[in-house]
Amino acid sequence: MASALVSVLSVSLCALALILYSTPAEAQADLAMDCCLTVSHKAIPKQVLLTHRKQFRVDGCPRDAVVFRTRKGLNLCAPPAEEEAWVKETIKFLDTRLKKCKETKFQEKRCHGLKNFSF
Repeated sequence: MASALVSVLSVSLCALALILYSTPAEAQADLAMDCCLTVSHKAIPKQVLLTHRKQFRVDGCPRDAVVFRTRKGLNLCAPPAEEEAWVKETIKFLDTRLKKCKETKFQEKRCHGLKNFSF
């Protein structure tokens, strides 16, 4: 009886260890990457944009890109700033606007969309 209990306990502990060991990998595999597959080389009007982030191949995406978020919540993909001058200028514009909004504590009308924004 005691050896059967030890066997059941051993199997249970092994199963628990296997579940705990495999869960992070499975959870990570379930996360969907939101990557740009293509980019547009056409300039995007600055007034429709809210913010930006950079996408890198090393993070699991197929290409490097800049992802612009519009005021309406759309993600627009552009080539890296090194490839297109308009992308570099737009990033500088958005960064300057964010800095000014932080200085005014997001009180200006143009800053309202940035106040509680998390990309």
